[in-house]
Amino acid sequence: MRVEIINQPYSGEFKERIYDMESPWNSQSWTWIKFTDDIGTETVGQFRGLPKAVKVSTQLNEIIVLTSDYLYRLDFQEYNIIETED
Repeated sequence: MRVEIINQPYSGEFKERIYDMESPWNSQSWTWIKFTDDIGTETVGQFRGLPKAVKVSTQLNEIIVLTSDYLYRLDFQEYNIIETED
């Protein structure tokens, strides 16, 4: 599993998922993270806030995405949200 912060991709370039939390305090900024699994399948996640960091925890089977607005914990297999923190 590889993860990296990327610039906004062209529409349709990758399979995409949007991760957005409803809050009146949300910024208008977005972060794009490209996930590449072990067989080379690429998926891009769009997260609310400016990019700060992204890490993979193989021990916990989680992906951690930190933006200026939120901290996201995603499961390693389906990229579903486990937990968020503002």
